[in-house]
Amino acid sequence: MQFSSQYIQISTNYYPLYGSFVNPPETSIFFDKQNKITRLENLYYFHNPDEIKRFLLTHDYLIEHLFEAYDQIRRIFGENVEIHLEYTIDPEEDWDELFIVIKSPYPAEKAVELERKLFDEWFVHIMDKLNNKLNFIEEPL
Repeated sequence: MQFSSQYIQISTNYYPLYGSFVNPPETSIFFDKQNKITRLENLYYFHNPDEIKRFLLTHDYLIEHLFEAYDQIRRIFGENVEIHLEYTIDPEEDWDELFIVIKSPYPAEKAVELERKLFDEWFVHIMDKLNNKLNFIEEPL
């Protein structure tokens, strides 16, 4: 049995920009999003992981903001906090949103001060890009 080089040439797709014979651009973009979501799982505690992943794939513009949020939260609150993601939905109101929950060991007054600082120095500047799909709240640890 002979294999023709023409058959091989036709049956394989080489994508020079991606350096691959098998991954079309659409697949690469999907896997890039999946990889970023996996990286987010290493930064945040996902409370309802399947729903959060589905939500982030639908609203993928939030992914980069979540990386930025993590850095801003660490800058303002320090390393002694846990950072959680929670997906919240209200089907009766046709509303859903992702919440960043910052669990901190600080007394109430200090926690409110830091929460305001995060809002003033970061969140207020990106709110218009979030389409009411991302918010944050501080809770005691």
